[in-house]
Formats: sequence, structure tokens, C-alpha cells
Amino acid sequence: MLKIIYLLESTCLCGGVKVVFRQAEALIRRGHRVTIICSEDYPGWFYGRVPYMKQDPFDSRAADDADWILGTTPRLILAHSARPDVSSRLVHLIQGYEPDIRECEAYLSVIHQAYSLSIPKITVSGSMARTFDCRYPGHRFVSVGQGLETDYFYPAAGFSLPLPQVDRLFLVGPLSISFKQLRTGLTACSRVRQYYPDMKLIRISPVDTREEEEALIGRIDEYHVQVPPEEVGHMLRSGSGILLSSSDHGEGFGLPAVEAMACGVPAALTDILSYRTFSDPCDYAEFAPSGNPDALAEAVCVLISDPVKREHHIKRGLEVAAQFSYGRVAEAIEGVLYRA
Repeated sequence: MLKIIYLLESTCLCGGVKVVFRQAEALIRRGHRVTIICSEDYPGWFYGRVPYMKQDPFDSRAADDADWILGTTPRLILAHSARPDVSSRLVHLIQGYEPDIRECEAYLSVIHQAYSLSIPKITVSGSMARTFDCRYPGHRFVSVGQGLETDYFYPAAGFSLPLPQVDRLFLVGPLSISFKQLRTGLTACSRVRQYYPDMKLIRISPVDTREEEEALIGRIDEYHVQVPPEEVGHMLRSGSGILLSSSDHGEGFGLPAVEAMACGVPAALTDILSYRTFSDPCDYAEFAPSGNPDALAEAVCVLISDPVKREHHIKRGLEVAAQFSYGRVAEAIEGVLYRA
């Protein structure tokens, strides 16, 4: 049994925070003692229960009695690497391409310092591990994979042919994060509605920017803010929808795409490394170049107009989603820690 502590800067509703709580939960199931430390309140949107301490995660004494300390940001890693007795128990959990994200430009020196430390580094995808292996020679990045909340994301009871006509588009993520490229996604949705005027647009976002978005494209039929994962699953199973994702290469994984596939929702995705490496062969979605709303709209229209292709993507998406398990993630983390 290991005593493991995760250090978080925030418990805001986002995929990266959700992953930490689910990893902790899965490690507990394997018999380990796990605690999450953050200065913010326990997240009300997370329905599970994980041991939690509300205190400053930058305090070097926060994890004095832990066997392993998993830091989730470069700032936390550097803050705890100064003490040799702490740095020898420190692991860097990396969930995104932080050196490439516009919002992180002011912290590039901190990021490079953290990524260059001689400590174990784990990522949520093999493509990310390989990318950073090349960028930081002599430092090994190990993928522990990604999980899926199967209690929330699962298909509706069967589907039959002919498939019902597509009646809605799902667009997930905050407008404010550059690599999500939501303006491209919104424009693509607007293009689709030129051909299918009755198509509903369902927006799911951690922050309310509806007014700004409707100024760009007009009516948004449903706008959901701060939605817990369980409710997102219910939405994805409603009607006959397509998930559209407009992320660029800064996307670390793209969990909403896998969650949609798990619910039997076909996807139109940007042609980026994260999405292309969910599975092999990558015949589980329609792909379009990032930054090109017309191409993304065309990919959506292909799925709308071709029910045979749509059925294939639904079946293949369910197969892909079934490959993601937090149990396997916990086992992989455990292996890294024991080897280290």
C-alpha cells in the first residue's frame, strides 16, 4: 500500500481536475491511501468521495508524510522540488501541451524548468509522452492512459436502422481557452445550419459566454453552464446528435470526444494528434483540418447525409470508448511508482 497525495491549484469544473479525482478514486480501490490537497473547496460537481484536505498546495509541508506526491502544474512541481527529501518523492502529472498553449506563454520558463527536472513524468496519452520525449532529450515521459466515467457515459438502449435524422449538434468547452478554438466551432455550426435550418445547437461550457457567442452566430438553442458529468451524459443521449470539436494541436487529450462516443454520439473532430491516436485504425470519426470552419462543417454534413457512415462511426466509437478505463490508469500509475 502506498500513501499518495495529489496537489491541485484549483477544483474548477474542467476535464483535468475531473481526471485527478477519478485517478485518486481508482487508486483507492486498489488499496492505496490517497488524498487530494487544494486551497479551494471540495468540488460540488464531483459526486464521488475522495479524502480531501483544504490547505495551501504550495506549502512544502503539505505532503511530508506521503510516499509519493503527484504535482499537477509546473508551478507546483517547482515549488516542491526545492527540498531534496520532497523532490525524491515527486511525480509530475501532465495532461496538456502546456509549452504550446497561448495562455501559458508568460510561464514558459517555469514550464521548461519543471519538464526538465529529473523526476518521474506521467502523461494521459502515448502521443503526448512521445512528443515530450523528443522535446526534452534525456527525460522520459510515460503514458498511464486516460479513463472514462462509465457510470455516466454509456449509450442509450440500442439503436435501430434506419437511424433517425440528426437533429442537434453538441459543442463543448469554454470560449476563453485558445486551443479549444470555439469561435471556429461556432462558425462551423452556423455553416451547418445554413443547410439544415432546424438543427439545434447545444452548448456545454464551464463559463457563461452565451451573449458573446450569440453575437457571433445568432441563436443558440440550449446553453448549459457548469454541468456535472452525469447530466452531460444525459444530454448526449438526448435526441440524435453529433459532437463537433474544433480544438487545435494544443489539446492534450479531448475527453468530451470519447465521452460522446461512449454515449453512441458520432463525432466530427479536428485532424490533430490527440484525436488521431485514440485508437488504431482511426476510422471512428470524420476529421477536418483545425482552424477551418468550412471543412469542419462539411465533416458534420457528411455524417448528417450518410446514415451508413454515421452508423459505422457510432459502432466504432463505442469500441474506442470501451478501451478507456480508470482501473487500467490506476494500475499503470501504480506500476510507475513501484518501478521508480
